[in-house]
Amino acid sequence: VFSQPIGMKLSTDKTPELAVLVSYIITDASNATRKAKNHFNRLRPFLYFNEGTLIPAEEESHHTPSYPSSHSATGWTVALVLTELLPERAELILKAGYEYGQSRVIAGYHYQSDVDVARLAASACVARLHADENFQKQLAKAKKELQRLRVE
Repeated sequence: VFSQPIGMKLSTDKTPELAVLVSYIITDASNATRKAKNHFNRLRPFLYFNEGTLIPAEEESHHTPSYPSSHSATGWTVALVLTELLPERAELILKAGYEYGQSRVIAGYHYQSDVDVARLAASACVARLHADENFQKQLAKAKKELQRLRVE
């Protein structure tokens, strides 16, 4: 999702420090939506309206609550952190993160409000991550790695 906006192929082999950072923040982003998801227990639109989605093969695995979207929170969290690492690519990165969430609405897996609130949760998650010393250290490693690769 983010290789093109960043302008390089991202992989665990080529960008291992970034991969560690992303795996770290994906967990936190998903956790940022869990309590609200369980509290509101909102039925997904394709189930509520008894309609198919644009990705029928995934429908059976998506019977978790819809609100807020963990998928969208994860995409927006990653986008926000990547813009810190590569501010010169911020517009493209944020566009990809935005579209990542919107794809869930278009595909029929989420309501728009699920995605909107997920972005708010993601923003709060990133703010909280900045208070975490391990996050700060890994962010610095990933930034150094990306700077080195951009020069090569």
